[in-house]
Amino acid sequence: MKKTLLLAVFAFVTSHVLACICQGPIHPDYYVDYANWGKLQLIGNQLSRKDGSPAQLRGMSIFLLQTDSSNNCVGESQWKKMKQYGANTVRLAMHIEEENAYLSNPAKYKTLVKQSIAETASLNMYCIVDWHILGSDPNNHIEESRNFFGEISKYCAENGYDHVLYEICNEPECEYGWSSIKNYAEYVIPSIIENQPDAMIIVGTNNWSQKILEPISNPISTKYKFNVLYSFHYYSCSHYHLLGDFRSAQGSIPVFVSEWSAVKFDGNGPFCKQNADDFIYSCGTGHTKQLVSWCFANWRSDDESSFLTGTCDESSLSQLESFDDNITLSKYIVSLMYYVPSEDEDYCCDPRFGPCSWYDNNKIPTTTDVWQWDAYNGGGEGIAYHDGNAGAWEKDEDGIVLGYKVGKNEEVDVFSLAFKMQWLNDKFPYSTVEDDKVVDWDPMINTDWTDANNDKKPTYRSLNGGRMYSGAAGSRRPDEGVDLYVANCLGTELEDSICNSLGLVEEDEWIKYTVDVEASGYYKLKGIVSSEYKAASKNGEIQIVSHHGNHLRSTSVLSDDKAITSFGFPKTTVCADDSIDVSDIRNCWAEADAISGDYKDVLVAFPEVGLNQIKFIFTGDASGVGPLIFEYYQPLEENDPITSVAETQSEETEFVISPNPTSGEFTITLDENSKSTVEIVNMAGQVVVAQKIEGSVAINRVLPSGVYTVVVESNGAVSTQKLVVK
Repeated sequence: MKKTLLLAVFAFVTSHVLACICQGPIHPDYYVDYANWGKLQLIGNQLSRKDGSPAQLRGMSIFLLQTDSSNNCVGESQWKKMKQYGANTVRLAMHIEEENAYLSNPAKYKTLVKQSIAETASLNMYCIVDWHILGSDPNNHIEESRNFFGEISKYCAENGYDHVLYEICNEPECEYGWSSIKNYAEYVIPSIIENQPDAMIIVGTNNWSQKILEPISNPISTKYKFNVLYSFHYYSCSHYHLLGDFRSAQGSIPVFVSEWSAVKFDGNGPFCKQNADDFIYSCGTGHTKQLVSWCFANWRSDDESSFLTGTCDESSLSQLESFDDNITLSKYIVSLMYYVPSEDEDYCCDPRFGPCSWYDNNKIPTTTDVWQWDAYNGGGEGIAYHDGNAGAWEKDEDGIVLGYKVGKNEEVDVFSLAFKMQWLNDKFPYSTVEDDKVVDWDPMINTDWTDANNDKKPTYRSLNGGRMYSGAAGSRRPDEGVDLYVANCLGTELEDSICNSLGLVEEDEWIKYTVDVEASGYYKLKGIVSSEYKAASKNGEIQIVSHHGNHLRSTSVLSDDKAITSFGFPKTTVCADDSIDVSDIRNCWAEADAISGDYKDVLVAFPEVGLNQIKFIFTGDASGVGPLIFEYYQPLEENDPITSVAETQSEETEFVISPNPTSGEFTITLDENSKSTVEIVNMAGQVVVAQKIEGSVAINRVLPSGVYTVVVESNGAVSTQKLVVK
């Protein structure tokens, strides 16, 4: 898809994201810990408090649990300092294989862990016991791990310590991938739950806890579904391209960010604050399907990118400054630990002060709950969305994005990347280009990685590592399917709401949503549109379809599914509020009725109450289209084709599921030996299995008991059947 990098957008988004992060003065009355929340539990995918409301741990991860090292800053006095800065969780990073680490003296480290557990209990702080394997295969020391966690969990059970979470493998890297990590986890977990059946257990994902999507289609045994969270790690200067995977995973599995920082993956600067803002937004400040807990790394006295530098006291807080906002790293992290809402920030939702509803599906109608463009289904490229530039990315056999494609170990300069990714047609915003070559560039672009000539020119990999693409509230990233901006909706009723708008999209891109329909019928479609929007081209540039067919209708020909097949909006030329500064066209918004060619009113037909899957297909540039509004119009006409399509679909048998019901492996066989795509969708509308088949395929997945919908798409036709898992 097209990408934009506008300096004006940077300035706008930065201020808005700061408002949504709701930074405020530090005040101890707003601190929450074990005394407030009690023993944690999993409710669905959400880590929750004892009373069932959502919980978000915000903690500090130490560098190494080794008290005889001067710069590790461990012990009860250090936990107290963490708490003073707002942390409610201590992560005990216990290295395993390094010199003087756990394997060199297991008894010593077991004693240290038990002591730290007791200390954090006395402070009412949560504690994460971390088996810190750091990029190796956890199976290398599986018996040692089982023995360790068995002894520690028994100690906790005997002493009534239920404030402890167990991270059984930090940043695994396995030759045989996620399945090998899963086998390890299913061997180690019983040693914990036989002592503490309700323990919260964090399992690292493959490739240094970066491949967070893999467990969606192959989760750990359902015996442990009330115990297991999956770990994702994020370093803002290096991993911005992973945010979309992170947000997608939140709709399908419980996620815990046990380690993150606002610098590079190697722990060094610069301080990439804007990328960090997007990450924090993605953890739950904004519209995400799950409130995600996190621990900042590292609490140690080392270099300027650690929380402390030089010594382990208050005089050594990191002074590393961000380029954009002139805030130090330490002050930034403290501002995230504490959150104090002001009177004019009531739109900021923080579950520490009451329940939030932002992780629900989009609702129809949306008169009070605006359409959230970034609340799309999980599953990734080709399953939940399609990116017009998907071919620019190198992926593994599971479709996981590994990075940018390169040829013969060579890399291209930033200008070539900009051209390849269709960000722009001429000069790159942060560089000077002459004769199609970069001759000067913004010094904030990281130059640690250089091109094949080793001439210190920034490359597309360094662009990814050293500068965020835009400030789009955690939604915008490579390989995403649509680009999203923060939408301030100035001058409309949605002003100061947390919402977003479409960025530039390309023809034939699409994205899927699961919506919660209040009542079947026709809904009048409206939208909040900015002056950036270029007005509807021909009939419009957005379609809404599903396995029922086309959902768009007109008030003048109510049940005709051929009259309107796409919609758009009229051009916004005047701000709704004349007092608004319109020097930036994205500050000028207005509510408008959807149009399609000569039809001035557009309806959307929904034949079924409850959860429905729909697909938005883009046939042109819809940049500037903000939140949508669906207003109930009237019941469906009996002769509307969308109802007959639904009935026909249910009677068709284009494929056979056998056995059905099933308690394990089952086979899907097509009537015709054609190439098709199969999706298995749970009752929450989440795609839990997706793969391509030809003729037939045996599927062996551990699926929780329940009723699923199997969707087969072949040659443009879509058929569905129910699957019952016992």
